[in-house]
Amino acid sequence: MKSLKVISFFLLTICLTSALSVLSAKPVLADIAGDMTHAFNKGQIKELSGLYTRDAVVMPPSSEILTGWTAISHYWEGLRQAGFREYNIYNVELRTVGDIAYQTGLWQAIRKDPAGNIIRLEGNISNVLTREKNGNWKIKMQSWN
Repeated sequence: MKSLKVISFFLLTICLTSALSVLSAKPVLADIAGDMTHAFNKGQIKELSGLYTRDAVVMPPSSEILTGWTAISHYWEGLRQAGFREYNIYNVELRTVGDIAYQTGLWQAIRKDPAGNIIRLEGNISNVLTREKNGNWKIKMQSWN
């Protein structure tokens, strides 16, 4: 009977630790959207690219599939050069399963064209994030329309 109590206590401890790990990850994961928008809006492309894994895959609309920091950095820099200055992401749902997180949201972007006209764009965004060995969460795959 004593060994059954010890085993039950051990299993309960593991379950609670896992649950607390997931709960503590959600605010950090939600902040990634804020970190993305802050870095893009400030023109900090290196910091923005650092939110992705080295081998991340990004599938932007009407573009080729991008793989890795260099391609992703060039894409974001191209958007800045095209006049995009304001970008926002609003989290809709966030789920974690172990060291993988699934995030969906809505995005908005504002671009000023060469004539000074304001163009507003919006759509959906999906991220798959992975927790690295150091505990940091990074975007592994991203797609938006």
